Amino acid sequence: MIEEPDWSTHAINSAISPRFLELYASIMMQQAVIEYELQICIALLLKLDFERVQILTAELSYRQLVALVSSSMLKFNDSSSERFKEFRYALAKLDEFEKLRNDLAHSIWMHSPDGIGKPGAKRMKTTSKRKAGLKVLEEEYSEEELEKQWKRGNFFIRELRKRVEATVF
Repeated sequence: MIEEPDWSTHAINSAISPRFLELYASIMMQQAVIEYELQICIALLLKLDFERVQILTAELSYRQLVALVSSSMLKFNDSSSERFKEFRYALAKLDEFEKLRNDLAHSIWMHSPDGIGKPGAKRMKTTSKRKAGLKVLEEEYSEEELEKQWKRGNFFIRELRKRVEATVF
């Protein structure tokens, strides 16, 4: 039998700076907020109480939520209307945020090339595709870039919701 140690006596250490880890976690949490806001937008557009929308959408992916909210917006807005164009623009920015979140979540992380505990970090992503073969991508991220992206995700979900609310109120 394997006995677990007393975890309270073990510290968590990382070669990655605490600020980078904080921003990384903030982006993960912001994606959950964005998906929650998309559920609220769906509830508003379809005039359903939020609990029913949660029942219907709890297991949907981000992409499925986007398809549902977009289809619902098109029920009330012409695709060439200024409001829908702004909605689509905000949604494209949220797609960029979701891609960043996926890149962050599905990578191996190393400390900054400047050294252990220094600002920033380096990610490594390995893929193996049928036509392209093995590829290893290494990319550096700054703390400033992560903070900017978090702010953009937060801004564009609010802008998207404003377009939805203008449609229904």
